[in-house]
Amino acid sequence: MTKSLHPIQKKVVILHPKNSLETMKDKTHDSDPFRTLLDRARNYCARAEQCEDAVRQKLVTWGASPDLSDAVVAKLYEERYLDDERYARAYCESKILHQHWGRQKVLYQLRLKHLPRAAVDSGMAAIGEEAYMAVLAEVANHKYGELQSHFDDEFLLRQKLTAFLVSRGFLLSEINQVITNIVNQ
Repeated sequence: MTKSLHPIQKKVVILHPKNSLETMKDKTHDSDPFRTLLDRARNYCARAEQCEDAVRQKLVTWGASPDLSDAVVAKLYEERYLDDERYARAYCESKILHQHWGRQKVLYQLRLKHLPRAAVDSGMAAIGEEAYMAVLAEVANHKYGELQSHFDDEFLLRQKLTAFLVSRGFLLSEINQVITNIVNQ
């Protein structure tokens, strides 16, 4: 025995000509793979700064063909969702100022993203020398304080500190300058 719905519980759908046209547009919109991929890529780029390489990888995971990917990426550049210099600048600021990486590590990571050399240079130039050296001094001071409690030998302490800072992507010339200042304090 089926239970009948109370008259108030019945679902009523009223179609207006305007609403049915919008629904038809949405259905044709979904059938166009370029438009669908472009919308997804726009959304992806709008959430955080992205590089072309990352967008292309996403397009592949979404099932885009190489020709379709090229068209979507070209449109994203045209609409300024993608901008290599803006991405490089944001990446450098994030990694150097917030995550305390050295220039060498940042340069290596940017090369892996296949960015043009001019964009990388522009991004690196956005970080001033004073700010960069302040980050290096901060990281070195912090690590020196940690290592002092573990090592009594000054040579071994300097060696461990240097190895740590090199792994962070700082150059030896910069490291030696900062370590000399720390030890002389």
